[in-house]
Amino acid sequence: MRLTVVLELAEYASFAHDLAAGGLFVEGCQLAMGDDCDLRVRGAGGELTVSARVVFVDPARGAGLELDNVDAATKEQLIKLAQAEAAPPETLDDDVEERTPAARNLSERLRGLTLPEQLKVANSSDPTERMALERLYGKNVWEALLRNPRLTAPEVTRLARLGTLPRVMLETILNNGAWLQIPEVRRALLGNPRLGTDQILRVLRLLPKHELKLASTLNTYPLAVRDQAKKLVKASGG
Repeated sequence: MRLTVVLELAEYASFAHDLAAGGLFVEGCQLAMGDDCDLRVRGAGGELTVSARVVFVDPARGAGLELDNVDAATKEQLIKLAQAEAAPPETLDDDVEERTPAARNLSERLRGLTLPEQLKVANSSDPTERMALERLYGKNVWEALLRNPRLTAPEVTRLARLGTLPRVMLETILNNGAWLQIPEVRRALLGNPRLGTDQILRVLRLLPKHELKLASTLNTYPLAVRDQAKKLVKASGG
């Protein structure tokens, strides 16, 4: 009999984007390794059921699930559910923001800035301004944004996920101990294909044991990440 696992995003807000990326660890899940199931995801934005498979089991804590054969349309629905539940207003996608008068006015005000003006806004205390600036000017302001100590977790996560972010800027994120304590930032870094082996290890060593085991199996992470995670799990006797 195929079982259904119900996931309330309100209780798993910190894992919402991992769910959209392809998998997550579910506390209290009693399924066995290799079991197939239906994962019913509920959040403020609605409900969606997808197929999943158990890829890791911790008898004392729960099970790690990997989504099975999720197409692009379903993934987009998951992302919207995740955003509706876990993301603050400034992290919603560009199209949604552009439909609001305030967002359009902000974008219009920021367009055409000189480089010194862009850098000044990057040092702003307003996260909405900074997010709009990054969408408009991209790599021109990445370094300046990463020097701003007021950068929020969603902003750092967005930058850490960028596959075009230079390795030296990834190093800036890795050198910030406070940012590395944020689970979303760590997962974004591990999903970044530009992360070097030494950087991968620095992040993996910060993961709780059950997340480390899950990282060794999730196909949403690069092969280099999964390989290093497997080595650490083996070295720890897991």
